[in-house]
Amino acid sequence: MSEDIVGPHRFRNNRKMVPAAEAAWGLSEKHGMLGLVVEAVDGQNRLREIDSGHEFANLSSCSYLGLNSHPAVIEAGRAALADERITGLSMGEFRIRLGIMNRLEEELAEHFGTHVLPSVSCGVLSAAILPLLASGHLGDGEPLVVVFDRFAHFSMNFLKPIVADETLVLTCPHNDMQFLEDVCRRYPRVAYVCEGVYSVGGQADLAGIKALQDRYGMFVYLDDSHALSAVGPRGEGYARSVFEDLGARTVIVASIAKAFGSTGGIAMIGERHIYDFLYRSGPLAWSQGLRTAAVGTSLGALRVHRGPELTQRQRQLAHNIALFDDRLRGHEVRGTGSHIKFVTVGDNDRAVRLSTDLYRRGYYCSAMFFPIVAQGDAGVRMMLRGDMPTELAERFADDLVDALAGLE
Repeated sequence: MSEDIVGPHRFRNNRKMVPAAEAAWGLSEKHGMLGLVVEAVDGQNRLREIDSGHEFANLSSCSYLGLNSHPAVIEAGRAALADERITGLSMGEFRIRLGIMNRLEEELAEHFGTHVLPSVSCGVLSAAILPLLASGHLGDGEPLVVVFDRFAHFSMNFLKPIVADETLVLTCPHNDMQFLEDVCRRYPRVAYVCEGVYSVGGQADLAGIKALQDRYGMFVYLDDSHALSAVGPRGEGYARSVFEDLGARTVIVASIAKAFGSTGGIAMIGERHIYDFLYRSGPLAWSQGLRTAAVGTSLGALRVHRGPELTQRQRQLAHNIALFDDRLRGHEVRGTGSHIKFVTVGDNDRAVRLSTDLYRRGYYCSAMFFPIVAQGDAGVRMMLRGDMPTELAERFADDLVDALAGLE
């Protein structure tokens, strides 16, 4: 057998992951926590299950500012369809595109102060960009060693086998700057793939990452989906608080389907030639651009971002975070200072029982288990929002403390 042939399961193992995940999903389904069909009574603060009539607040929504139900955003989507009279061109936009799409890119670039490339999702952006980053085609043409943070989102991690076909792929312990610096010392070209605010709680060590970039020329590919719009004077996110000038060695991708209030994803790119190259590369060149309604809602969300309401909702979100952190002091909750909280309870059964108890009290919070988190670290994730009234945030924090006490 040739020495070049590598065995399976270097970066994923469905034979192991699928049965473990299906067992946990089955447990959630048994407790009635999957497949809920609801109607919105009052945005995400009051959903009603259609079959039972049970009302609850949604603490699993990534719409951290509640802009997905903002009248200006919804109306802009309607207006775009009425004006354009077509849902989309259904073709590669590097060939032909609607003028409204051009307008969106220009307004995004002006607002965020850099070149912005929209797409239908961050997953598509990562699928287009990461293999080209690995092969060196965003730089000098020489491959880079690509280091994935252990907690990097699945939308990036699932690309490891493809990236590994271009270069060496390593996995870094979460936020381990010493490990990353050792790699930078060993190899002349390194790229680091991580998140800004992690989907299971916690934040990237931006200062440490930036220091390594400055010292070794490390390329940084950072998904800031959970922070875009939620933080920053213009809603520019957590990563831009340190990586203000992206230059040629930083790409930030972010979902505009979360706090931003629309649907799709964007890549912020510092250099025009990189933007031009990616615009017609791989999945970004396929016939799956943003639909007209999504372009419209994105323009509507930008209008909200340019007004005083963004700051007002961000302040309410910050208030809810501080309130929650104060009430939960003394409990093991990941995500202090962040709008994403994660309570580790151990096994799958305890996670589902806690999630079910909270639902009965009027809150939907997601039970999370392997492979999303490590085996034995199952727990419940909850998302705070800037459209949550203070009274709701207080009541939820108190009920969570009570539910945790009853779980023991």
